[in-house]
Amino acid sequence: MSTAKKQAGAVRVPRRGRRRLTAIEKKELPVVYLMLAPAILLLTVFVVVPLFIALERSFYDWTFYKPSTFVGWDSYRIIINNYFFRQSVKNAFKFVIIIVPLMMIIAFALSHLIRSLGPRMSNVYKGIIYIPTVVSGIAASVIFIFVLDFRGGIINQTLLALGGERIAFMTSSAWATTAVSGVTLWLGFGINTILMYAALTSIPTEYYEAASIDGASGFQKMYHVTIPQMKNIFVLIAVQLTTGTLQMFDIPYLLTGGGPRNQTLTPMLYLYNNYRDANKGMGYTIAGALIMMVLITAINSIIFRVIRSEKMVDG
Repeated sequence: MSTAKKQAGAVRVPRRGRRRLTAIEKKELPVVYLMLAPAILLLTVFVVVPLFIALERSFYDWTFYKPSTFVGWDSYRIIINNYFFRQSVKNAFKFVIIIVPLMMIIAFALSHLIRSLGPRMSNVYKGIIYIPTVVSGIAASVIFIFVLDFRGGIINQTLLALGGERIAFMTSSAWATTAVSGVTLWLGFGINTILMYAALTSIPTEYYEAASIDGASGFQKMYHVTIPQMKNIFVLIAVQLTTGTLQMFDIPYLLTGGGPRNQTLTPMLYLYNNYRDANKGMGYTIAGALIMMVLITAINSIIFRVIRSEKMVDG
């Protein structure tokens, strides 16, 4: 086994040079460009052009009601040195550390549970699990306000009925973080479980049969077969969860308003509050948004680099 691995590792796959187009492919190029034109046009109009406009206006003390003045990098310098912005970024990373691993573990475990059921029961459970996905963040926040409210919430009313004490979910730092993380997990575990289940069922059964013949245990099958074969879906979910968590807005806005003591303040919520402040120019808010865009892009690049995802190639 080890000899085979060494031999496989010793083989170097030559780098492929740039393939030349055939005559038929050259004739089809105009059709290809024509089919890509609508997507390129929409991308340019709604992404590239607004991005350049935002970049240009971030260098100005720009508002809707008075002439703008050029301030250069001042907006970036001010927002980076702002305590509340730095605190919001720390909070965002705190939520990433809590939510991303928990979501992946829960989705991975539930996908195995569904796979172990019969076809009829698995369809029922997939339908039930997917229900939170169709609920918006606003609706979920309102639902959980009724569940977590200090005075009239279902949990606190139940605790009182059992002789316990109320829990300040919205005004305690630890409980507020738990509440925001819990609602986010409830909203996202359905779609991520379905994605994990789809990846799990796409693994050829021959791999598990070969592992069984070699005497592999259940844990060894998971470690050497399941996890490597699902690496691409792990990357996809990790990137989506990280990006979504860093951009989180509606749940902390409605549940806690960023409190208590700014412990659930997120960058998007901070920028929204600044946008509503008439004393601060739009350039300041735009600069913060661009900083977050660069930060999110850098983090996703690191995720791809660390996990080193490769496309599965047959043969």
